[in-house]
Amino acid sequence: MIRSLKIFCDFDGTVCRSDVRALLFRTFGGEAARQAVALYLKDEIGGDECIRRECADVYDLDVDTFNAFIDEQELDAAFPSFVEFCERNNIEIEIISDGFDYYIKRILSNYKLDHIPVYANSLRIENNTLIPEFPYLNPYCKRAANCKGTHVLNNAGDDQLRIIVGDGISDRCAADYADVVFAKRKLIQYCRDANISYFEFSGFKDVRSRIEELLQRKRLNPRHRAEIRRREAFRIEANV
Repeated sequence: MIRSLKIFCDFDGTVCRSDVRALLFRTFGGEAARQAVALYLKDEIGGDECIRRECADVYDLDVDTFNAFIDEQELDAAFPSFVEFCERNNIEIEIISDGFDYYIKRILSNYKLDHIPVYANSLRIENNTLIPEFPYLNPYCKRAANCKGTHVLNNAGDDQLRIIVGDGISDRCAADYADVVFAKRKLIQYCRDANISYFEFSGFKDVRSRIEELLQRKRLNPRHRAEIRRREAFRIEANV
């Protein structure tokens, strides 16, 4: 029986207005970073290798300039009030991102939202270079260095309706296992191709309106195909 909601939010281009990771490497990287993304989009390298190559293309980074760049980034204007709405309604919310905890946590802190759990790739700066680490790497997933599907599977209880809010390639695994999908940009086409029902959104004002409608329902049911896929994933994991 579904008793509560659990919301998993992508960060770049979703919670944050800009795709910070992409903008970061366009600003501080060079041609090798762009080539890495091109290879990733053609499925010739995985998400973690793409990030390693992007980071390796950043030289002589000025930390103050880097932090100032991060501090310029803005969240979706409706996201802070959306978080307050979730807290009032006892709805869990967390951020799952194939970007970096370094900038995500700094931006959230700028908005006094640093209490939100964040699951992302790690980033540290050493000798003016970027050093990535992948604490949530799933070796079977090539879509992302941080497989969001793993979080949707493992970070919610059986009595919670799993909701994903996302926009891109790294959100596909999460959409496969979610009961409710809010999609925009590239995620919309994936949902159409995979026959996954979704709500199109432009910002968190739209997401909140839909979730208010969900809360009005007398009964909340898991998406049948997502429930089956979750069971299959747990069965495979148990046999590995």
